[in-house]
Amino acid sequence: MAATVALAKPGIVHEAAVNQVSQWSDGIDRFIQWQSENILHTTPSPKQQEGHREALKWLLRLTKVIHSVASDPEFPDRSLALQLEAQKRQLEESWELFYNQPSPAEAEKILSEAFPHGS
Repeated sequence: MAATVALAKPGIVHEAAVNQVSQWSDGIDRFIQWQSENILHTTPSPKQQEGHREALKWLLRLTKVIHSVASDPEFPDRSLALQLEAQKRQLEESWELFYNQPSPAEAEKILSEAFPHGS
């Protein structure tokens, strides 16, 4: 009951929302740094690769949900919402880079369509 009364005070809910989104954003920053050090600039083990894939998949899912809240016009911190939007794009680009690359045959087809007379 005390928590419900505390949340009813003006500004408390806005402050809590901003704090939660800020903490999530900080976590994404830590993940991106870890990814750079342990996946991008090394040859990860299959276990590390699978752990990264699972973590990235869930980070993307949850970031999309949190972003939907932060992108509401009434969200109290517009700059934080924009930061989360940029981080969401970073995570999506990571997914594309690591887990959505075309096969060699698909890549060859794309190149032959783009450059029909060779390069």
